[in-house]
Amino acid sequence: MIFHATALSSYSAKVRLVLCIKGVDFEEREPPGGYRSECYRALVPMGTLPAIQEGDWVLSESEAINEYLEERYADPPMLPAGFHERARVRFLARFHDLYLEPAVRALFPRVRDPALDGATLQRLRGTIEHRLQQLAGFCRPSPWLAGDRITLADCGPLVTLPLAQRILARWSQSLDVPTGLDAWLAEGWQDPRVHRALASWQKATDHWLTS
Repeated sequence: MIFHATALSSYSAKVRLVLCIKGVDFEEREPPGGYRSECYRALVPMGTLPAIQEGDWVLSESEAINEYLEERYADPPMLPAGFHERARVRFLARFHDLYLEPAVRALFPRVRDPALDGATLQRLRGTIEHRLQQLAGFCRPSPWLAGDRITLADCGPLVTLPLAQRILARWSQSLDVPTGLDAWLAEGWQDPRVHRALASWQKATDHWLTS
């Protein structure tokens, strides 16, 4: 399996986490010609990251990839057995992609602006904290977001939440994280599988924010 990704891409990190937890044998490659290049678009028409490739078969969009990996590589399972529980995990994964991650991504254009005005910064931080409060209302980590084992619901927030914290720290700002999510994040990053899978993303993010 070829994994088209970059170390800095949050959505690539989300999929890399599933690949590593499931022990999938893959070769990671940066997009041929660069991100959104014509060469890469010939392979992935949307030009987005990440994508996986097996022979001539290509699949993009992180959540579609993770669902495919869950179906193809059943061990360890990252969706619960029950219908209601599986639906809950899918909801949490989509909540991340549609609401939480875009709130954090809104900070990206501001990273190069060390003199960001206070009102704008407070508004952006407030939107993220609002989404985190919603997420906390949807789940009660024990210790993972959807129960006693890591699921697809954990993969996006394990990347996005520390990313928000690191970006805001650029302006000496902290993020008000609900207690349950704070404990979940700390425990999740202590898991050696998570730490190993996200090491390249962490290094690339640190370089981006300090360069």
